[in-house]
Amino acid sequence: MKRSGFYLYLLISMALSLLSAWVVYTVSWQQQLQQRQQESVRRVARNAGFLQHEVDKFGLLPLAASYNDTLREALAMPDDSRQLARANQYLVRLNQGAGSLQAYLVDKAGKVIASSNWQQKDSFVGRNIAYRPYFQQAAANRITTYYAIGTTGNATGFYLATGIYQGQERVGVVAIKIGLEQLEHMWGNIVEPLLVSDSNGVVVLSSVPDWKYHATVPLSYEARLALEKAQQYNKQVIKPPIWLRKSVLNSQAMLVQMGQGRSRHEYLAISQTIPVSGMTLTMLNDTHELHSLAMTRALAVAVAVGFACLLLHSVRLWRMNLKAEAKARRNLQLAHDHLEEQVEQRSSELKQANASLKKEIEERIQAARQVENFQNELIRTENLAVIGQLSTGIAHEINQPLAALSALSANTVRFLEINDLTTARANLERITDIVVRLGALTEQLKSFARRPDGERESVAVTQAVENALFLLNHRLKKTHIQLQLPPSPADIVVLCEAVRLEQVLVNLISNAIDALAGVEHPQISMDWSRQGDIVRISVRDNGSGLSEEVKARIFEPFFTTKKTSGLGLGLALSSDIIKSYGGILSADNHPDGGAVFTITLRQNKQE
Repeated sequence: MKRSGFYLYLLISMALSLLSAWVVYTVSWQQQLQQRQQESVRRVARNAGFLQHEVDKFGLLPLAASYNDTLREALAMPDDSRQLARANQYLVRLNQGAGSLQAYLVDKAGKVIASSNWQQKDSFVGRNIAYRPYFQQAAANRITTYYAIGTTGNATGFYLATGIYQGQERVGVVAIKIGLEQLEHMWGNIVEPLLVSDSNGVVVLSSVPDWKYHATVPLSYEARLALEKAQQYNKQVIKPPIWLRKSVLNSQAMLVQMGQGRSRHEYLAISQTIPVSGMTLTMLNDTHELHSLAMTRALAVAVAVGFACLLLHSVRLWRMNLKAEAKARRNLQLAHDHLEEQVEQRSSELKQANASLKKEIEERIQAARQVENFQNELIRTENLAVIGQLSTGIAHEINQPLAALSALSANTVRFLEINDLTTARANLERITDIVVRLGALTEQLKSFARRPDGERESVAVTQAVENALFLLNHRLKKTHIQLQLPPSPADIVVLCEAVRLEQVLVNLISNAIDALAGVEHPQISMDWSRQGDIVRISVRDNGSGLSEEVKARIFEPFFTTKKTSGLGLGLALSSDIIKSYGGILSADNHPDGGAVFTITLRQNKQE
């Protein structure tokens, strides 16, 4: 070969090596970046879920406190020192029981009139917080969230507020302040830096203390004026952005640069917004390792390609002196080796993919089981809560037979003393009947409170209705409610769990009883029928019925129209129970007045 041909071949080999290195670097970088992004998204989701849990566990406190009569009376009589003292004591108990930082009551003008720290030097009492957005935006039956630095004690906190309304007028606001700094201590052992930014884009929590109160996005002059007016960060100066956006990968991921000069580093930033609090959790991954790995692979490929080119050139010179048969045999061997390598590589990739798929299936099955267990525990808790609400009636049903047993036992002793065996035997027979009645009552309570085994069975609708009415018998008698049942109930059987169907019926009848409070001639009508394979069970009252707003939200968790009791879980759980059996629980107003709830199920065709 001529010298010019050798130089041309060498130049082509170098260009091919560089091109191969660039392709391998690009592909390897993208693969590593995508893999790191997927791993980080899962870790961010876990940390975001934990942060959301820390906020959620305090979420019901301001909602529950907004209906407290002590706080409402304090707002109505702000000059009554005794009423304010009772409000202070209630807030102290609420704050201590929940483990929050502070709890306080604000009148409609923005003045704090009662607080859990009313006896401390940095008490909130007397302060005016009308400038705080959480006070301005607080509404009824809704939690308003806000992060800020306290202007009294300069302590950071997360505020949860709910408006207290009298009719259509907001008469005050109850607020809870909680601390989230414990998360920073927990994040201290995490390799990748974590930070939390609020709705303004300002870092309020960070595993790196120097990053706190830096902006993540540039703040306009108008935005800074608004923050100073609201005193959200008190006297804390908001520092310039901690990073410079390099490129946005998707809605959750972007590449950023931090630092200056040689200390500048590139990070993969994975973010997730926490809906209730409006905050954003971000995890930073240093991409130096990914670049190094991609560069190492690229250099290895460049060297391999260059070596292969040189080897190929040597082989080419050697092959020129060989026969055609030898050249064909070597080409065939090279092709065979290359095919085996591809087969082995593909088999290894398939094995890895199969193992990953099996692991994901196992995780999803475990998660589904946990959700089912949580729902079963919540339903059983609701059963026990119903029994607690019926405790007065149950005690009455038991006390009367017990009194009769005492009287009959004493009389039997006297009849035995005078040898009147006939009367004594009659008394003993009556005692036996009473004991059987008490046994039936306790057996019904045990059946209603037991943990369902998850096995469906053939349940007679008539028997389920009778068991539910048995538990509510005392409430129906006490409230003088007229109960109407079908004169000839149909013999209908459905496939479900008896305890859960009875729980749904007890909940619907109890709600009907509550809806009839104050009605002159209260009446509850129950009916069950079958049309083809469809079974319908209805519970109707002659109360005031359901408003359009209530109908739209009646099956939402934690929605309730009861002012002094109830968490709004009964109808939501009842709807989930009926759905689990392939049925529907619906609510509507009856044409003749009052509300009617209808359970729709399919008949058990095996019966």
